[in-house]
Amino acid sequence: MMSEGLGRLYNAVYPADDVYVSLKDAAGVTFFGHEVDGATAFIVTFAADAAGTGAVTPDSIDHYYGASADTSGGVWHRTAVSPASETFTAADGTEDFVAIEVLAAMCPDGKPYVKVAADGSGTVMAVLHDLAVQRAPQNLRSVTA
Repeated sequence: MMSEGLGRLYNAVYPADDVYVSLKDAAGVTFFGHEVDGATAFIVTFAADAAGTGAVTPDSIDHYYGASADTSGGVWHRTAVSPASETFTAADGTEDFVAIEVLAAMCPDGKPYVKVAADGSGTVMAVLHDLAVQRAPQNLRSVTA
């Protein structure tokens, strides 16, 4: 009986900055970004495959979550993006960490791959969740192929 979360509840990719991940076997992905030196822009892009075929950047993100160990003690706060956009900038000092959730239902038709690219020195990790197929961690398929 599998009780660990990896392979049952989620799968993860790091580093995931500017890397397409497939939502074929997941209900969604949460990209965790870290702003390193100054404000960092994060850009969400969808494509037909891992190579980026037919890449589009629809205005689909209407909020994200930010946190800072310095100013919020690591407590997440919701930041609205209005109008919805594919690009937003994490504020230096108040949003050192961001969480951007992309649900499979948000993907444009025929574009089940999604990536988040951080400009500057930002880093990104992707956590796919609500897996449709549960496997032992060593048997999970690559989500970047």
